[in-house]
Amino acid sequence: MLESSSVCIGLKCSWNGISKQGTNKTNCDQSKLEEESILLSGPYGDDVAFVKQSDDHILIGLADGVSGNRHHGLDPYKFAHTLISSCADETERIVGSSSMRGLVHRAIRCVEKRSIFGSATLCLLSIDKRCSHLRSLNIGDSGFMLIRQNKLIIRSHPQYHRGSSPFQLSSFPTTQIFSSNTTRLYHDKPSDGEYVEHNLEIGDLLLIASDGLFDNLYEDFIVQIINNHLDDQISVESLQNICQMLVQSACHARIKRDDILVLLFCVVPCSPKSINEISGKNSKSASCSSSDSSLSCMLADQDEEESLDLFIFEDSN
Repeated sequence: MLESSSVCIGLKCSWNGISKQGTNKTNCDQSKLEEESILLSGPYGDDVAFVKQSDDHILIGLADGVSGNRHHGLDPYKFAHTLISSCADETERIVGSSSMRGLVHRAIRCVEKRSIFGSATLCLLSIDKRCSHLRSLNIGDSGFMLIRQNKLIIRSHPQYHRGSSPFQLSSFPTTQIFSSNTTRLYHDKPSDGEYVEHNLEIGDLLLIASDGLFDNLYEDFIVQIINNHLDDQISVESLQNICQMLVQSACHARIKRDDILVLLFCVVPCSPKSINEISGKNSKSASCSSSDSSLSCMLADQDEEESLDLFIFEDSN
């Protein structure tokens, strides 16, 4: 592992998605920026995602509401949205498997307290910017891929009960119909998910997506699309084009008609100023407020196209 003084990282990011009804929305038009947080929801059917960063961590989550719950009068989008929002509201630092599963457990409790019923798959990534470390928890058939030097390093494993019924986090009313075994409802727990840790390197690509992508494209073809259309600078524009091509290719495959949401990230180094500020956090009780302020100004001043480059600390001078 690299020394912490030289390992500080950030992310370039882009995304694209489409609902199964055919409504396509790209990143610029639908991004909702609130300081260091993005919530992606609405145009992507029952798929919802967020990206959030603190001084030294980045948290990424994607939930896919189980559409079959509509047969029981439940709203899969509302459940997925509430679950993702509850995960994004968490502030506890993730340091391992227990803390990541605990975050998801608390998020489910928040959903239950609000009497929001349904179920969803969930893929959650936590990135420690100081030591370039990735932690992931995947429940169901959404998932992520880590690509390094044109090769697939990690692919999360989809989890199924039977046939096409993925593992899923759930909250259901205590009425007779939902207590019956004939409804085939699943109540998986955060402890049932697949937990993975891995070090990150500059230039790594992280893709997180709903099953609408993985059900329609083989992972080798996904890697091929990414490698063939990534420019040498790994610009935000190329990331954006790749996301769009992945979504279009999945739609044209027509293997399974589904909502699709794809987020693609590239690991990049922080600026020297950011490294010093984050390192200074260990010797000061205050957080890196100057970094936060710089990033907020960047988001306020940038135009739509530039706003995709969200998670890189840069010297504002």
